Amino acid sequence: MKSIYKYLFFIGLSMFVLSIIMFFTSVGLFTARGDYSEIIVNLGELSFFLWHPFLIIGIFLTIVGIVGRLKKKSIKIY
Repeated sequence: MKSIYKYLFFIGLSMFVLSIIMFFTSVGLFTARGDYSEIIVNLGELSFFLWHPFLIIGIFLTIVGIVGRLKKKSIKIY
């Protein structure tokens, strides 16, 4: 049986990276000038609204994955 902590670590890490990409995308759309379609503008607003929760959840899941794997390894030693 595979460890769930490994999956939590990778999910958290990918959410952390995704939040950084969302932040830079939304900041880029706020500073951009020109004609953009309504979908792009809405995606920029949604990215700016959701990047912070993704960052917090990503950091939390990454820490849970690391701590869980370290505890699992320390239990096997004893």
